[in-house]
Amino acid sequence: MATGDGLALAYRAGAELADIEFYQFHPTALAIPGVPTFLISEAVRGEGAYLRNVDGERFMLRIDPRGELAPRDVVARAISAEMLRGGATHVYLDLSHMPNESVRSRFPTIDAYCRNAGLDMTTDPLPVAPAAHYLMGGVQTNLWGETNVPGLYACGEVACTGVHGANRLASNSLLEGLVFGARIVGRTTRTTAVDTENPYANVFRVSDLARASAGRPPLETPSRAALQKLMWNQVGLVRDEAGLGAARTELAAWQNALPESRTPAEHELKNMILIGSLMATAALERKESRGGHCRSDFPDANSRWQRHIILSKAPAARYAKEVK
Repeated sequence: MATGDGLALAYRAGAELADIEFYQFHPTALAIPGVPTFLISEAVRGEGAYLRNVDGERFMLRIDPRGELAPRDVVARAISAEMLRGGATHVYLDLSHMPNESVRSRFPTIDAYCRNAGLDMTTDPLPVAPAAHYLMGGVQTNLWGETNVPGLYACGEVACTGVHGANRLASNSLLEGLVFGARIVGRTTRTTAVDTENPYANVFRVSDLARASAGRPPLETPSRAALQKLMWNQVGLVRDEAGLGAARTELAAWQNALPESRTPAEHELKNMILIGSLMATAALERKESRGGHCRSDFPDANSRWQRHIILSKAPAARYAKEVK
C-alpha cells in the first residue's frame, strides 16, 4: 500500500519535493462494496466500451466529442461530476454490445476478476468510479537521480524526474524506473559520463508551510478514513481555494494533535497527513488548471504558471520568488 513514506522521509531529511499537486486519477476502478478496488483498463474503452450513468445514458458524448476516448483526466472528472449530479456512487461501463468471445480473449484477467466478483463483463454493466492512481510529482532529482541532499538518490514512483509533466502517459512510469535506476547505478559507480544539469530551471519555491494555520483543534479525530475523505472531497479531482484552504487548516491541526508515533500504522498516518498537507499547499499555490491539477476557480491554464512548484523545509527567505 502506498502511504507516502518515501516522500515524507526525504522531505524531513531536507530533500525538495516537486509537482506534487499533479495527481492522476484512473477513471474506471471497479466499485463494488466489499470487493477490493480493481482497475478496469482504459484499453476496455479503447476497444469500444461505453460509459453510462445510472439512468442508462451514454453521458460522455455530451461532455467531450471524443466520448469515452477522451484523455483520462477528462473522463475521470466527467464521471465524478456525473456521480455528483445523480447522487450515485458509480457509473457503469457497458460492454454488452461487443462480441463476447473477443472481450474474454482480449481481457482475460479482468474477465476472471469480474467473474469472481459475481459479474459477467460481457453482459452485466460494470459499476466503476474514479480512483487515485499516480502522483506525477515526488522527490525532485536531476537527470541522474540525484536530489539536493548529498548522497540521496531517488527513482521510480517516489521521484519527480521531470519526464511525466503535468499528466503522465500510461505505462511511462515503468520505463522511467528502468532508465533512471540504471542511470543512478552508473552515477554511483562512476562508469558513465555525468552531466549534473538540473532540468528544473523555471520554478516557484515554497518554504515549509506544512504546519501553517495550525491554531485550532481539529474538527475530526485524525484517522486514515478521515484523511481519505478529506483528500477526496477537498484535494481531489476538482479543487478550489475554499476547499484547499480548509484542508490545509484541518491537516495542520491534525499534525499538531497527533501523539508520538510508535507503531507502523501511526507512522504511516503521520506521513500521509504530512504529504496531504504539502499537496494541498502546492494545489493552493497553483492558480490555474493544468494536467492532473484542476481548479474550478481557475479553470484555464495560465502561461505564468508554466513552472514547477518546489516544496522545501529551507527558510522562506532563501526561496522568496514571486509569480508576476
